[in-house]
Amino acid sequence: MADESKDQAPREIEVTFGKGVKGSLTIPKSADCKNPFEHGLQPVTNKVALVLHGQGGHRNYCYQQILSKQLSDVLSMYTLKIDFRGCGASADNEDPKKGRVLEQDIEDLEAAIEFLKTEPKKLVGTNLNLTAIVAHSRGSVAMFLWALKQNELIKRGEYSKATIVPNLVNCSGRFRSNTVFERFTIDPDEFEGVYQMAFRHGKLQDVFFGKDELLSLATADLSGLSNLSPEFSVMSIYGLLDKVIRVTDSAIFANVLNRGPFSHRLELIEHADHNFLGNKPLTEEDDAEDFNAEGLPLTRKKLVNYNYVVVPKIIDYLSPENELARFAARTRRFGEVYRWKKVEGVSNFRDIGGWKIQKPAFLPEGWSTDDELIVKPNILFRSASLTRITPEGLKRLQDLNIKIIFDFRSIAESEKEGLPRNLENFDLVRENVPVFNEDDYSPQSIVLQYFNLVTSWHTYVHVYDDILSNGTKCFRRVFEFIRDESDKHALLFHCAAGKDRTGVFAMLVLLFVGVDKFTIAKEYELTTLGLIPDHKFIKDLYIKTLQKLKSKGGDSGALIEKISLGRKNWSIEEDGFRNLVSSRADALLATMDLLDEKYGGVYTYMTKNLGFTDADLSKIFTNLVEKTSSSREYVTELDTLLPSKVRL
Repeated sequence: MADESKDQAPREIEVTFGKGVKGSLTIPKSADCKNPFEHGLQPVTNKVALVLHGQGGHRNYCYQQILSKQLSDVLSMYTLKIDFRGCGASADNEDPKKGRVLEQDIEDLEAAIEFLKTEPKKLVGTNLNLTAIVAHSRGSVAMFLWALKQNELIKRGEYSKATIVPNLVNCSGRFRSNTVFERFTIDPDEFEGVYQMAFRHGKLQDVFFGKDELLSLATADLSGLSNLSPEFSVMSIYGLLDKVIRVTDSAIFANVLNRGPFSHRLELIEHADHNFLGNKPLTEEDDAEDFNAEGLPLTRKKLVNYNYVVVPKIIDYLSPENELARFAARTRRFGEVYRWKKVEGVSNFRDIGGWKIQKPAFLPEGWSTDDELIVKPNILFRSASLTRITPEGLKRLQDLNIKIIFDFRSIAESEKEGLPRNLENFDLVRENVPVFNEDDYSPQSIVLQYFNLVTSWHTYVHVYDDILSNGTKCFRRVFEFIRDESDKHALLFHCAAGKDRTGVFAMLVLLFVGVDKFTIAKEYELTTLGLIPDHKFIKDLYIKTLQKLKSKGGDSGALIEKISLGRKNWSIEEDGFRNLVSSRADALLATMDLLDEKYGGVYTYMTKNLGFTDADLSKIFTNLVEKTSSSREYVTELDTLLPSKVRL
């Protein structure tokens, strides 16, 4: 990789799955780098996007190749591009007379999702998380019909059987299915079929498009999208010169899929057609100024290639910042309960209840995932340090029925930063349960911790590995309280920023009860927003610590210098601080993979490392979980959507 140019295409692995579906798994370039920063790349994630083509298409037409390269280079994501059966290099249609009906497309889509759930570990050495589907034209119709199938499972209370893909991208999809007849000038009742040119097994050839396939497209019912779970966010992209699909379908999608803030985003490209190309060949030099002011690349037919506009819009939509904004807006409340709580003098304070449960690590007798289960609200709260909490803030804790406060900081750390006062006046008890021993806060250890926390999100996993290893006594104590007393009182747990030690314990709780990994990782990422009010306070402490470490010289200073890892114009004071206060979901996804690989998963960690029996786990689960029908309501005028200084 050291000699490769960033302009080169990423590596691809050819795969086959389902009933002869062929695909290309694109590997992010950073996966092949020892130090991706030296090449201007970001660390590899375990996110993957599934890309679906349209009618007469294949896995490498339109924007697909450009997109897979940009997902690799900009977001360090994997991509799986597929050929539906009857297209590209995939097997023939199951029934040649029926042709490529939508039911077959959905079956191929489901096979691709199953492949991504089970096979990547063998191919690339890591599990992948499907976080996006990008579909074009009839591929969008198949995507939406598949999403509606998942929606039916959710509505029936079978959440554990549903697959949630949080980001759906619809490019040139048709909403009014019966308008497909407009593409043909014959009577639909007399239509038997036509031959269309398509890329098949390496060359263009005639492919039969029959009546059954046409009727399949003409009768697709997308009316249920207005009730699609907001867990599916959607972006739609259309060219205003589309002659294949009525452009007004874009407005219908926008209205139908507007299920709340950030639930749908519409992008229109003024001079683009159905495949995002211009409609006028630019044969004269003067044409460029009039018809290609942006200087976009041209196709071999001299058409402006607006796919270079489409792809940046998709990259922007899938960026961690925008994905977090959508998640925060969607999850700001559960039922009648607001997630964020206003506690004067405390930042990053939120309830970790309300999340839907999919696959528990341990399911006690008498419980079933056929019931719609959620994490109980109002019993587990997380936050940053209580150093600056006011009497009004303490009263708020009392109002939330919090009895005990578990402080994960070391004794020396908490005494240095400060302790809340007069807890007894509010019937509150603080219990110090440090994750790390005092010896772990030697200057050299602090530098090592800072090295991993300010370098990049991808080095967080080393810190979180240490937390899992050192925090067993601490975590056992909190789980004991959940087992024995959480049915009577709520609890609060925190560290300094409510980010790392606090985030790992919240991860253990949510993994144990069976919240899906994407949600757990995004819940952790909410801390990026929760800490914004404290940035100045944290940065002042951070700069003082850096100055102190630099003044010591020796190994400490040399280690700090290594943190840049060859990045140009990278500053430990500014860029390092941004890393320190961020909580990228990818960091926790990597930690959950580590928990599986090193400890055998959360169940084994809780039985072997924390020493709990199945009887203990049964009580812990029962005290953490409830059916949605029994969810309690607890709202006051002090509850807020987000911390006061954060606005989406």
